[in-house]
Amino acid sequence: MSSVLTLIFRLFQFEGTKLHPNVLLMCKLFVILLTSHHIFYKIADPFIPFIPALDTFNDYPNVFKFILRTVYACSAFALMFNIKVRTASIITGLVVILSMIASKPLFSNHTFICGCALFLAGLTNEKEPPYLLIFQLSLVYFGASINKFLDPDWWSGAFMDTWLGSARENPVYLYVSELLPELIFAKLLSYIAMLTEFAVAVLILFKKTRNLTIWFIIIFHTTLFTLTAFRFGHFTESLAIVLLAFLSVPKEQLIINFKVQSQNNLKRFFTFIDLDKKQTWSPLSSENSFWLRLKTKNKIVYNHDALRDIILYTPNFFMIILIIDMAMYVVLYNHRIVLFALNVLFVWTVIIYYLPKHWFERNKT
Repeated sequence: MSSVLTLIFRLFQFEGTKLHPNVLLMCKLFVILLTSHHIFYKIADPFIPFIPALDTFNDYPNVFKFILRTVYACSAFALMFNIKVRTASIITGLVVILSMIASKPLFSNHTFICGCALFLAGLTNEKEPPYLLIFQLSLVYFGASINKFLDPDWWSGAFMDTWLGSARENPVYLYVSELLPELIFAKLLSYIAMLTEFAVAVLILFKKTRNLTIWFIIIFHTTLFTLTAFRFGHFTESLAIVLLAFLSVPKEQLIINFKVQSQNNLKRFFTFIDLDKKQTWSPLSSENSFWLRLKTKNKIVYNHDALRDIILYTPNFFMIILIIDMAMYVVLYNHRIVLFALNVLFVWTVIIYYLPKHWFERNKT
């Protein structure tokens, strides 16, 4: 019984492996996301593959499918339960990539990106930043921008007008378009999209501009989701998960002081989900004016600044968020407007709560 509990606890532990805790978090969230989107059952024998040689497997029906499903199940299990995490991540990513290139009808950019991220994550280690994931994100945006630059319909605004105007019948787009000359709003949105993606591809590569670029990515895609009510498959979730790999999480113990009278429930919640036992909570004396303090090797922060960091440094908080999001999607599947409103409200609340305080301070001067 104790061995079973130990194995279950590993599912929610992120320290002590050959991967950065935040990179391992990214990998586990990808496995949950892909599995919930039925990747296991989508793995099939080759059908119009990108590599014609894969058609050879069709001479042996179900062999390709059986092998890949078995390997995916084993490697995903190993990754989720911290068994040879780098190897498991590489193998899981390769299975996803191979299943995509084996079938053109099955191929989707967002799933392929997840497979590549898993593969590249396995090539990183706990001692260096995840440079390969940074390069992948840059390549994704660079490829997206180049595809648009080479498409005349993006320059003319025809694609945007067809997508938002006819296919989506977006009320905001239709309303603004009627106030402006034909296709002007469509062109404006097209140019913004192309230039934004190209700028992100370049700026994400440089350390000095990386944090600002990540903020730009978050706000850009949240705005896009708010306007279109469209997640582009699970691209939006995939992108948010990739960005978690760039978090700078302290390696040492987190020393947290709190007011027992008002924050005891907060302490109980975080100690319950902190299965890595990385947080050390102790009461504050009654004369302190602040209600929460976080001390790490490099800084001491108070109150909401401390709470923001504690959330970022607690991987299981993001596990809970993803599970809640998927549960809401199932429960409110037939109530899309309510689901959309809750999603938008939550994401913008988080963005506003996390916006760098100095941005507002500069605006006041």
